[in-house]
Amino acid sequence: MPSRADVTIAQTSAAIQYNGAGSQYIVQITNGDLYLFYGDTGSDLAFKKSTDEGHSWSNSTIIFAGTITGFAVWYDRWSDIAAGLIHLAYTESGTSDTLYRTVNSESSDALSTQTVAHAGTSAITTGSCVSITRSKGGNIYVKTTIDAGAEGGFYRLPNANVPNGAWDAARTNTEALATLDNWHLVPGFAADNQDIMAIFCDASVTELSRYIYDDSANTWAETSIDATITELTPATAYPNYSVAVDLTNSQIVLIAWSAVDAASQDLRCWTITESAITAKTDAVANATDDCGLCAMSIDLQTGYWYAFYAGNSDGSETWASALNIYYKGSTDSGSTWSPQTKVTTRTNALAWMATIPRIYLGRPMVAYHNNATIKEIVLNLSVKDPKAMYQIGI
Repeated sequence: MPSRADVTIAQTSAAIQYNGAGSQYIVQITNGDLYLFYGDTGSDLAFKKSTDEGHSWSNSTIIFAGTITGFAVWYDRWSDIAAGLIHLAYTESGTSDTLYRTVNSESSDALSTQTVAHAGTSAITTGSCVSITRSKGGNIYVKTTIDAGAEGGFYRLPNANVPNGAWDAARTNTEALATLDNWHLVPGFAADNQDIMAIFCDASVTELSRYIYDDSANTWAETSIDATITELTPATAYPNYSVAVDLTNSQIVLIAWSAVDAASQDLRCWTITESAITAKTDAVANATDDCGLCAMSIDLQTGYWYAFYAGNSDGSETWASALNIYYKGSTDSGSTWSPQTKVTTRTNALAWMATIPRIYLGRPMVAYHNNATIKEIVLNLSVKDPKAMYQIGI
């Protein structure tokens, strides 16, 4: 089938894609089928599916009809679980709850029963954040904040209760809730396979940190990753840090902007385990300005890494109203990166992007939210393999 550079998938409401701080909205299952999860024009949570590498997409399937304010996605096989459930956590404004449901990609996309992870009591306004993951041992974990940090918590659905059963009472949270904090839950690699980790961006200080959650002790331990990260609020554009699970090497690959639309900004890179935080070469070093957003992808066929971002690193574009999307690739696990390559064919008003964090078949791709007059999600299919010649930085 001939390739097109850009495919418009869906029209959407504006802020839902990024204001709730979810980041991994595209799932590829092992046969190559793609799922895109999004907030539609009615603020419902929906998905569309592609069986031809993203060239065409199904009609939408509604997961929740109402008004969602944010959502997050996780896939069983990102946790090394040989099953096909796609897990959704989402906040909604009607009852102020954080809800949970699954799509079974190995059973005709059947939807599970909807259950309540967090029962809210106050109206959701701004500053919501939600993340979901599954441990390698099978427990589901959701961390949520609603009503600008006024309430929320950390919750567990035991493996035996997945996907239709009851959630445990609130577990120990990482720290006091704050309005603009955001985080990303990921599985852990410790001997206790129910333990998980979290990448945390603290709004009160310029810091990105790693939390380790000990499931049996119900405790968290924090270690700083970088104390010079200046956060951009999710209500403006998100994500500005991104993770992908590297199951082969029992680690998480993390990229993050040191700042957004700022002089001498870097797209930094680390590998993360429970025992080590290892800085890799910056994917982008000393960009002039105008850059932000990022999405991390690992191609399981080649082992290559792909770091996507918005804005030309020479400062020639305008944040965030006139930006292209670029990427750099690494064939040596972040030691060196290929030159900057543009994938979009026109500038866009951008506030969100996402990619396939783990690619089983086919090529890397990146989706973005065109935040102009027509709010739409567009998928770019023009990514090529990294070139043999490398340069560090810009």
